[in-house]
Amino acid sequence: MPLVVLAGQPASGKSTAAAQLRALLELHGPVEVLDEPSLHLERNAAYSCSAHEKMARATLKSAVERVLTKRSLVILDSLNNIKGYRYEVWCIARTLGTRYCVVRRSMACQRGTTPAHNGSAGPLTAHNAGAEESSGDLADTVFHAAAIRYRFDDLARRFEMPDSRNRWDAPLFTLRPAGDHAECAEVLDLVAATVTGAAEAPGNAAGAAAATGQLLQPTIATTNPGLLGTNVLHEIDSAAQTVVTAISNAQTQAGGGPAGLLDIGGGAGKLQLTRLVPLAELRRHKRAFLKLATKITFSRIADATTAQRMFVDYLRQQL
Repeated sequence: MPLVVLAGQPASGKSTAAAQLRALLELHGPVEVLDEPSLHLERNAAYSCSAHEKMARATLKSAVERVLTKRSLVILDSLNNIKGYRYEVWCIARTLGTRYCVVRRSMACQRGTTPAHNGSAGPLTAHNAGAEESSGDLADTVFHAAAIRYRFDDLARRFEMPDSRNRWDAPLFTLRPAGDHAECAEVLDLVAATVTGAAEAPGNAAGAAAATGQLLQPTIATTNPGLLGTNVLHEIDSAAQTVVTAISNAQTQAGGGPAGLLDIGGGAGKLQLTRLVPLAELRRHKRAFLKLATKITFSRIADATTAQRMFVDYLRQQL
């Protein structure tokens, strides 16, 4: 199922947009919202320094890997301010072959300034951490107002804007600053229709990709190779020997001449033999095939039938 990544500066209204989007997507099934509070991370501490910030991002990424499946719908509600991090999350979605989109929440203020709805207490305290602190008094927080303001300015300056020309940022939707509720509702409806495949979205003014609503296709670069079994070499050798035996028996029945079009059977396909292939040559080809099949791990030989089919294809090229 889809993965929706929210990106924006601190206190830009991402959690509000996530709650609204969750209400829309719950009509299509269960929705999981991943953010710092859901993973027992206190935002003031998680973003107090670069080391803690890296650990927070790693925790969020691990949660995405654990929760995202083909049956779940996940909203990642965090800063997601680094494009390399968004690429890593995109690779997770592509590995599962699911839908993916980025929703950027813009701010009404300039970088390095605190939005009015957060008050003078700072963005990481009054707004984002309001549900985490037992008291609204700034004196009860771990970091004083100056440190919070400095950290907010640092995060705002390092925010890397999503670009729809990047694969990992497309399709991209932009939510305007709070105020125009009708426009925000329209964009969220478009996001819900896109990630659920309910409609082909043509894009929006923020520059969403034209090919929205499409499933990502896993590739070798984004898919971990399957683990090889302890007896995989024996199984591949047995499958290849079955093909060698079938060819040898067919040539014997042909009176020592070319066997012609030979159906190996078992889903391995057919092999055209225009000359007599000695048994020694067949064994040499089998040894070469075993070396290739065991060294190239991404060939993913799942069973004996696959090994037979690959060996027959190998013989077509060699004979």
